[in-house]
Amino acid sequence: MRLDWILLSILIGYLTGSFSFSRLITHIAEPKLDLTKIPMKDQGTGEDYYLSNVGATTASMVLGPKVGGLIALLDILKGFLPTLIIKLVFPDQPYYFFTGGAAVGGHIWTVYHRFRGGGGISPALGVFLAIDPLGTLAANILAMILGFFIVREYLVAMMAGTWLMIPWLWVTTSRWEYALFALLVNLMLVAAVIPDVSRYIRARASGKVEMESSMDAIPMGRMMNKMMLKMNLKKGKPESSQAQDILDREQ
Repeated sequence: MRLDWILLSILIGYLTGSFSFSRLITHIAEPKLDLTKIPMKDQGTGEDYYLSNVGATTASMVLGPKVGGLIALLDILKGFLPTLIIKLVFPDQPYYFFTGGAAVGGHIWTVYHRFRGGGGISPALGVFLAIDPLGTLAANILAMILGFFIVREYLVAMMAGTWLMIPWLWVTTSRWEYALFALLVNLMLVAAVIPDVSRYIRARASGKVEMESSMDAIPMGRMMNKMMLKMNLKKGKPESSQAQDILDREQ
């Protein structure tokens, strides 16, 4: 591999991944709304806190799951497209590993917004889809089954899909570099969600042991709760958008 192509692949992935669709679409929908200043309730302590990540899940909390889903789709594409393009241009060289990893890193630590971005799961999903679409779909379906219906643990449903790509790529390719790449991507995802997961653990420790309750401890869980309500996978009434309430509070 050539160093100049490696650096170019990293640059393409990072600059693409750094683009914040959550900020852009929120600015279009609610120009006065600042996603970095959204007060949330800590289910463990009862105190307000401000979200550490700014991504699709953040936007969904104030603009609803439909907008959050649109942003998540765009975030998937910004991981998928550059990785796929580099893979097609250099089919015999793994430059796309550098592009995909940099796209996830750019989403989490965006250069355009003082290195404060989202959690990275959506672009990581796009990257894995470009590398192994069948494995990505199988891993995420299995993660949803494990998380929602077997162990009934929200974190499993949220994150196991990307972690399952490590053994999948190892077994299906028999190449250590594929497994190492998946491991590094997952380590970035873990680093991005540490603050939210810490609040989740506190909420579980405080007695919120039911999955439906513990899902409300962090934004991603709340978005998934809303989507499950929309798809009639659970009973209850969907929450209305919080955008106007937050704007009224700031005035």
